[in-house]
Amino acid sequence: MGKINIELADRVKKLPPYLFVEMEKIVLQKKKEGVKFVSLAIGDPDISPPPFILDALRKEVADPKNHNYSFSQGEPEFKQAVADWYKKRFKVDLNPETEVVALIGSKEGMANFFRAFVNPGDYVLVPDPSYPFIQGWWHTVK
Repeated sequence: MGKINIELADRVKKLPPYLFVEMEKIVLQKKKEGVKFVSLAIGDPDISPPPFILDALRKEVADPKNHNYSFSQGEPEFKQAVADWYKKRFKVDLNPETEVVALIGSKEGMANFFRAFVNPGDYVLVPDPSYPFIQGWWHTVK
């Protein structure tokens, strides 16, 4: 049987190295060298969550109702809580059914935004500095 050759898509080949991966390589090298430092990288907490948070997490993990996937559009209670928070914090009215999107993370949201609204040849204004993902993605759509 022959070897299967799978190549990355051209848009992926054009992506620059991911900044956080490059930073992690430097951190690992410096640790090997015995350098002591305080990381100001991606915001990992350096203290444990308060006990009441850990207690709530334990309780929810043990509840079988939480052992399933959520709705792909996001749980209605979550989306309503987001809309309520925006109302309280920014005095903005959002319809939780049509204007609140549940995401796995911010990078997923930004990637899907570009996929949904940017075509090859479109112009995109990107601040510099900006979130590294944005700078990498816009290179693939121009």
